[in-house]
Amino acid sequence: MRGGGTGGNLQQRKHHHRLNGRYVKPASTAATVAQLGTNQARGGRRSDSADEARTCYNAVVSSTPDRLRLAWLLGRSQTGTRVPPVFVLGVVMIVSVFGGLLLRSQLAAGGTGPAAVATGTFSSTAASPGATTRPGASDVASDSGQDAASASPTPAYGLTGYVWPLVDANITLPFGPTDWGEFFVDGQRFHDGVDMATDCGDYVRAAHDGVVLAASREYDAYLGWTSDIAPYYHLLDTKHWWNSLPIVVVLDDGDGYRSIYAHEYQVIVKPGDHVKAGQVLGYEGATGNASGCHVHFGLFKVTETATFALDPAVVKKDLMPAYETARIDPLLVLPFRCEVEEMRTLRPVEAAPCPPLATPSTKPTTTAKTSAPPKSSPSAGPLSP
Repeated sequence: MRGGGTGGNLQQRKHHHRLNGRYVKPASTAATVAQLGTNQARGGRRSDSADEARTCYNAVVSSTPDRLRLAWLLGRSQTGTRVPPVFVLGVVMIVSVFGGLLLRSQLAAGGTGPAAVATGTFSSTAASPGATTRPGASDVASDSGQDAASASPTPAYGLTGYVWPLVDANITLPFGPTDWGEFFVDGQRFHDGVDMATDCGDYVRAAHDGVVLAASREYDAYLGWTSDIAPYYHLLDTKHWWNSLPIVVVLDDGDGYRSIYAHEYQVIVKPGDHVKAGQVLGYEGATGNASGCHVHFGLFKVTETATFALDPAVVKKDLMPAYETARIDPLLVLPFRCEVEEMRTLRPVEAAPCPPLATPSTKPTTTAKTSAPPKSSPSAGPLSP
């Protein structure tokens, strides 16, 4: 019958599936899967294989293995897509840049180790009765091998406006390694300032414009100690040692630095005074732990992070802080003088036109050449400079 035939064709069509624009029988699904695998193995076009895989997967496939096979073929077709060369080049460039930055940081870390702690001012500690200080009294070892001078900070560029605290002074103890230092740099005793002398009672002048911070025997709060000085002050009160300290003037130079003038026998300024470079602060003396009239002149930057370490024996005996802010060599800042041998060594360019040094003459003794107040002669003070 025509009707029956038509019905039979419709029933049969329900069990057919459309593949690439044509109907196929269900029985041919497995064959299609096998054919797709063959196309992949033969290197057939990926786009055709992918299309065929998608079409077959969307078809009604009753067999689970067939479905898994189709899914695998579809994934393989997609992952086999060629990566654009531009993308590969970009990845390589990014990896190279990050690798270079990492290598650079590692090299930088290996080339500059932690900042060395310089270990070395004049003695601000009290000279206890009967006590003597001798060179080499403390055994502080250091094997860093760093040159002592390099451990001290260099002056800031353009640090100007300084004059000599004593006119035509002789250098009696330079800045740097010495057996008489109370501080240490790389295992060597170190003097943290410049000792200079003319005559007892000579004018001590401000080396720079500034404001007076201290002008007495109570000055340690302005010397740049890195820890609390209260235990030391308590010891001074308990032992009544205040009068054994030197008289010291400390100035805020207004350029980020502080200048220190120690061992005066009298001062004529007070904290808060504004002074000009060359203005008289007091008179050369030998108060404190000094063997003769002189001025210990020191300079340090308030924000300096490097430190000088005080002799551990002094720290223990006098309850002093263990570190102070590192000083700079004042001879790098003061006006150049050809007759100062230490300056010739530090500043060879300026020393080039200087004539040869004359044979050293006898240094001046205790005859005052200035109009210091007619008071009692300055005391020579306790032992050692």
